Amino acid sequence: MNLLKRLLVVVFVALAFDGLAFQLSPKATVSIITCSPGNEMYSVYGHSAIRVKDPQLNYDVAFNYGIFDFSSPNFLYRFCAGQTDYLLGAYRFDVFLNEYRQDKRSVFEQELNLTAQEKQAVVDFLVWNAQPENRVYRYNFFFDNCATRVRDVIADNVNGGITYTDSASHKTLRTLIKDYHHKIRWLNFGIDFLVAAESDREATLEEEMFLPDYVMQHFATAKRNDNGQNIAQPVQILYQAPEQTQQLTWLWGPLVVFSLLLLVVAYFTWKQFKNKKMKPALDIVLYGINGLGGLLLTWFTIYSEHPAMSPNYNLMWLVPLSLLFAIVYLRKKWRPAVRYYHFVFAVWMIIFFVSSPFISQKFHPVFFIMAATFFIRALAHSLLILKSLKAARK
Repeated sequence: MNLLKRLLVVVFVALAFDGLAFQLSPKATVSIITCSPGNEMYSVYGHSAIRVKDPQLNYDVAFNYGIFDFSSPNFLYRFCAGQTDYLLGAYRFDVFLNEYRQDKRSVFEQELNLTAQEKQAVVDFLVWNAQPENRVYRYNFFFDNCATRVRDVIADNVNGGITYTDSASHKTLRTLIKDYHHKIRWLNFGIDFLVAAESDREATLEEEMFLPDYVMQHFATAKRNDNGQNIAQPVQILYQAPEQTQQLTWLWGPLVVFSLLLLVVAYFTWKQFKNKKMKPALDIVLYGINGLGGLLLTWFTIYSEHPAMSPNYNLMWLVPLSLLFAIVYLRKKWRPAVRYYHFVFAVWMIIFFVSSPFISQKFHPVFFIMAATFFIRALAHSLLILKSLKAARK
């Protein structure tokens, strides 16, 4: 997931094998490389790679399944749609290691206990997989990424297979990723907004290995099925980055920003409610935001290929129809005809608040503050509508 800054310089140089298979010497080693998380959004979960080293052949290459290019056409759209293509790059290991030193990210190595035949099978596959016609794959954050590819390449080329002997963490997919960014408030907020109910099921042990740290953890105790020996030797530290403390910043985080918004909306709504004159500008803005948020989530739910994007129950408090209401509400003469939408929306928000504990999706606490902001406005309108209806009957 790293190497972005020098991507075009690094990726396709130093393919030491020039795309051709070759015979390893008896001194060759194959290792899993695990890199600690970085500060960029794409690196916050860490990284995995495979190292093939043969001192007799003066060969030391990193095989990296985490290569992507921000400058590729429609990258952002394709990423959101789950149509991002990653690729396998192969280049000198010293170049790979230097990248992580510069980024101050620790690098760990687990040399694998493989037979000569298995080492050859691994490198033959990697050389084939790194060819231009084979290197591209469809990236999937939870189920097909740089870490899962490393896991599968090793497991698929061990005669008799391997068994993971330790226990799963019993965490959900959402909890697993939150462990890495719960202090990065806006990233945590945004991911909870987009990642849907599928991420709230408990991950299996193998599924946990979409995270590089869990690949390292589970391979550390995994056993070969043929002889019961550990598949990996003890972890070696290739580079220990200086400890970095990430301070928790509350100021201008989602909790503060949306709490202030709630207070502002509540204040103006109360004043207008007392005067029995609800000004439409605030309604148009709030319902417009609600509807736009709902449309965005609807797009992700319907069109995104990411399996964890659907079903997204944030659509219970972000309602696409609110955008149409906001547009109609712009015209003064149409407002009386659609005013009962306030009442319908308020009732729907109450249903959301009451049912949320029983929904299979976990909601970020700030979502309830945002929902309350919309609800306050709809409730005030509803109460005024009921009062006017009651007065009309007298």
